[in-house]
Amino acid sequence: MEGDKELTSLITSLSIPKTHASVGLSNLIAANKQHKSLFVNRRLPDRGWSDLQIQHFLLTLSTLDTNNNEAVSSTSGSESTAGRWCGVGEREGRVYSPLVAQRHFGMTHGIGRSGDITEPQPKAVGSSTIARLTLHLVLDAIRRGSGLDGRGAASNGILLPLCTGMSMAMTLTSIREALPEEEKGKKNVVLWSRIDQKSCYKAIASAGMRCVVVQTKVNAETDEVVTDMGAMAKALEENEGNVLAIITTTSCFAPRVPDAVDEVAKLCQKNDVAQVINNAYGLQCDRTSKLINRACVVGRVDAIVCSTDKNFLVPVGE
Repeated sequence: MEGDKELTSLITSLSIPKTHASVGLSNLIAANKQHKSLFVNRRLPDRGWSDLQIQHFLLTLSTLDTNNNEAVSSTSGSESTAGRWCGVGEREGRVYSPLVAQRHFGMTHGIGRSGDITEPQPKAVGSSTIARLTLHLVLDAIRRGSGLDGRGAASNGILLPLCTGMSMAMTLTSIREALPEEEKGKKNVVLWSRIDQKSCYKAIASAGMRCVVVQTKVNAETDEVVTDMGAMAKALEENEGNVLAIITTTSCFAPRVPDAVDEVAKLCQKNDVAQVINNAYGLQCDRTSKLINRACVVGRVDAIVCSTDKNFLVPVGE
């Protein structure tokens, strides 16, 4: 490539042998090919990148954000001056601590625009690119790693910098907003197949809805705590016309086993009620993924909430 030849020429002009320069530049050429492959294929590489390769990629993208424009020029009359970019808007990615800026590879603008987290940010092309690529890579991990069907359960998704409970609350409010206007005030009940953990209960309350706890039952043969489909159907009947969604869970503390999300899916489809599956830990278990895939085929599943920190070992909310 012409650019590689020019760079080789510049290096050799410093009395560095051409053979040495070629060896060094081969690493740069390989890195550029990796970057291109990531953009084209939008999937996790079969062979993982080194920390240095990842840092190089992130720093390269961060230069696309306006807060990292080190030099800008302005022309006034016949004079031209150079200076450092300094934004004066309400959102300019200004960071006081170099340590904080370094931790984020200089990407300080954030993502999204005007209340839409998926909207590209014009001042942060690099950050917006990272956000889009990350979603593609997460979906790839879910499909190829966990086995969720790319044509059903994992056909699309959204990546939020939120904990599981808050993501659940956002999901419920989104389902409500999609209702016809005359139904929004009426459907405010969420049926929750009981688990002894508070996140879902708090999520329902945070969304401004009323939680109806559906008790589980003990399987006499196995001592497992399982979904009580009879109680679920009864709760639907008692709250007929007011139920927005049913929340089920695929993983919890023993002896609780995954809810019968496939049977609930049939019930939801029959009664025109949404099902939201709390799959916070479930990506680690292929049997759980198969159960969810079946639920998407035999009935109705509106959303599946998974946790990045619980499945991918990253910090909470990242």
